[in-house]
Amino acid sequence: MLLDTRDTVSNELLSSEGLCSLIELEYHPSIYASLRKVEDYLISNAYGKELSIPMSELIHLVFMKLSDELQHFFLKESGIIFPAICKNEKAKKAKEPGHHQLQKSLLETVQQRQQVIVNLLQKMRQLLHDYSIRSEWSKEWQECVNELFLLETKTYQWIHIEGSLLYPKIITK
Repeated sequence: MLLDTRDTVSNELLSSEGLCSLIELEYHPSIYASLRKVEDYLISNAYGKELSIPMSELIHLVFMKLSDELQHFFLKESGIIFPAICKNEKAKKAKEPGHHQLQKSLLETVQQRQQVIVNLLQKMRQLLHDYSIRSEWSKEWQECVNELFLLETKTYQWIHIEGSLLYPKIITK
């Protein structure tokens, strides 16, 4: 059981370091894979017959902005934020003097960047009419729309884990 206090695997997974690892090893690669699939389709089918040219361009533009935001944010997390969290947690465990609580401004910045990502996801959902698929669309476009829905789902799960498990754990310690 995940919440059993004697379950050391669960306790390690739910630690700040464990959550950072989980996000880096599970969520980042999964979201990257979805981004690649959608981008491959959009590049090879710039103006599909399913949508008007202006709508195709707008979807492509919103997707590329979303992709850039996610990729840059993941680089910041894996290169700066998560190492700082792990270093801080190790210093706390070792009871070393000088460990600092991560600044609230960092967490505010994280929330702001995640809100930009959420806004882009909402715009994509609006443009694609809640990801509703029409039977007359090509199989490839249907798969692309489905992948965009999966991307949205994975991204919301990642944001939820950080917002409800990781960052509250750091703030309350």
